[in-house]
Amino acid sequence: MLFNNFKHSEEISYICFGLTTKLSNYSMKINKKLLLACFFLSLTFFIGSCETESTESLVRVRVINSDSIPVQNAWVHVFSPGSSTVFTDPATSGQYWRKTGEDGWVDTVIGFDYGEAYLDVEASKGGWKGCSFIHAKEGQTSEINVIIKPYGDLNNGCPQ
Repeated sequence: MLFNNFKHSEEISYICFGLTTKLSNYSMKINKKLLLACFFLSLTFFIGSCETESTESLVRVRVINSDSIPVQNAWVHVFSPGSSTVFTDPATSGQYWRKTGEDGWVDTVIGFDYGEAYLDVEASKGGWKGCSFIHAKEGQTSEINVIIKPYGDLNNGCPQ
């Protein structure tokens, strides 16, 4: 059938071919955008999941008396034997002084160079004193109870 010297079937095929080309170009753009979005999402996931392990550790000391009652406002001296500084504050020179809270606990954050440390702990209040040590490992929380006893008591854990 001729209409203005054109065949309808040819016009329809040109129109359909043009639409198909446009749709395929559009879907390729969507596929590229989707692929790019997935790439950046996975890249973000992989970068976010790479965490470095903490080289710090929390050391918790609880000061109690012989009856297991927490002692508040007791001085706690946590230190590393020798001259190395394992604490995060470089001004500590290898030792840390703190007072216990109402619950008898005192927390100290220490940093490591080697992965673990043995720390000496001394606690005192008035005429009472107690000593112990704690093995702190990198990235972990270490806790210890120090029992204070009267000065001169040979069982207070302190070197005589």
